[in-house]
Amino acid sequence: MDSNILICYKSVTGFTKRYAEMIAKEAGGTLMALEDVTPEALKPCDIVVFGGRFHAGAVDGLKRMKALLAKGRTQTFIVFATGAMPITAAETIRQAWEGNFTAQELRQIPHFYLPGGLRYEKMPLHERAMMRAFAAVMKGKINRKKEKTAQDEAFVQMIGTSYDLSAEQYIEPLVSCLKEKTGARG
Repeated sequence: MDSNILICYKSVTGFTKRYAEMIAKEAGGTLMALEDVTPEALKPCDIVVFGGRFHAGAVDGLKRMKALLAKGRTQTFIVFATGAMPITAAETIRQAWEGNFTAQELRQIPHFYLPGGLRYEKMPLHERAMMRAFAAVMKGKINRKKEKTAQDEAFVQMIGTSYDLSAEQYIEPLVSCLKEKTGARG
């Protein structure tokens, strides 16, 4: 597509990095971890795609990325977030975006949710402990229900173990947006 595209990410368990790599491969832009991004690295970029995980309601690294962009000339900013929720959790995802962007930003910044999963083995120890405690509480609540739904049972199964929902198909809307912004034909 365009060499003036920077795809950067902040990844903890690997899902966001994997998606960033897929997007960079498809878009032909430069791939960079957020920790390596500087105002100088942003200077030649017309488009910046940033990815981070939804964690405790916030997109990891988004505040830092916005601060870096405020110092530059980037014309287009696109954001993706990964998480453990399935793509069908539309209302929860909408609320998460509203917690990360102003109303104006929601209208102006293209943003995409890409389902990842859970990797307990790659989580920092304190996060793993919190997730295990959360899973135990949720399992207890569901087990106390008189009538459990199939969704309840699936939730208990998912939250208790590592799983991967990621798939290349989920980047298609973001890549289409990039093609539109660059005028590329696909």
